[in-house]
Amino acid sequence: MYDVLRTEEKLLMSEFRRLGVDVELISVDNISMSLNEDWNNAGIILVRPLSHFKASLIARILNIHGIKTINSGMAIENSWNKAVAISILARSGVPAVPTKLMFSEMPQEDGVNYPAIIKPLHGSWGRLVSLVSSADELKLILKHKAFGDTYLRASMIQPFIGDGTDYRIFVVGNEVIASMIRRPVENEWRSNVARGGKAEAVRLGNEVYEMAIRAVEALGLDYAGVDVLYSREYGYVVNEVNAIPEFKGLMSVSGVNIARKIAEYVLNLARR
Repeated sequence: MYDVLRTEEKLLMSEFRRLGVDVELISVDNISMSLNEDWNNAGIILVRPLSHFKASLIARILNIHGIKTINSGMAIENSWNKAVAISILARSGVPAVPTKLMFSEMPQEDGVNYPAIIKPLHGSWGRLVSLVSSADELKLILKHKAFGDTYLRASMIQPFIGDGTDYRIFVVGNEVIASMIRRPVENEWRSNVARGGKAEAVRLGNEVYEMAIRAVEALGLDYAGVDVLYSREYGYVVNEVNAIPEFKGLMSVSGVNIARKIAEYVLNLARR
C-alpha cells in the first residue's frame, strides 16, 4: 500500500514480478477501508505510505483482522515516535543518542550541554530540527513551537554528535544488506540527502552492524533503515530507526539491489 508512487515502489513491483509473485499495488488515497470486513484473503501486505500516520493506522487495523503486514502497525508506530523508539532501544540495551523529552517552552537547566539538537517527536528529512548553541536559543525555539499543535509542544533535545555526518545501515530480517555514510554539504549540519547531503557506500565493523540488527529486533521490525552517529565521546550510537525507509540513494551508491532483497524476504515469509 502506498499514497504516492515513488521510485522505490516501482522497483519493488518490478522485483516481485521477476520472482513470479502475484502482487497488487494499492493507493491508500484511492480506497475506503472497511473496518468490519473480513481480510483473511489479503495475503501479506507491504505497507509503504509516505505518511507514517496512515501507515501505522492501516497496518494496525489489518493486524487486528489477522493480516500480516510488513512492517507491523505497532512497530511502525513505535519507530515513528522518536521518543518511544529511543526509550525502547535504551531499555533493550541498544546504545542510543542520549535524549531528553520536554513539554514546556521554559526548560529547566538540568544538565543540557550545548550545542544541542532540538527535534520533534515525528518527522523526516531533517524538517523542524534545530541546532541551538545556548539556553536562550533553546527557550526561543521552544516558545515558537508552543504556538504549534500539541505534537510540536513536545520536543526532544540531544547532544550534537560529531560534525553532522551519519551512517545509514539497511537491515532486512536479521541481515545488514547495505550501508552508507552521509556527509552534510558546506554551511549545513544535517546530512540528509534530501538536503543535499553527500552519500557513499561504506563498510562498518561487525559490532556496529550487530547494533543495527538489535535495534530493528527491539522495535519488532521486519526491515528498516537505521541511522547511526559516531563520536569519540559516545562511540557509535543509534539516532533513529526508519520503519518505511527510502532506499533509492543507498542502492545507487552501494550497488546492492535492495528492492530484490525486500521482495525475497516477503516471498520467504509467504512460503512459511
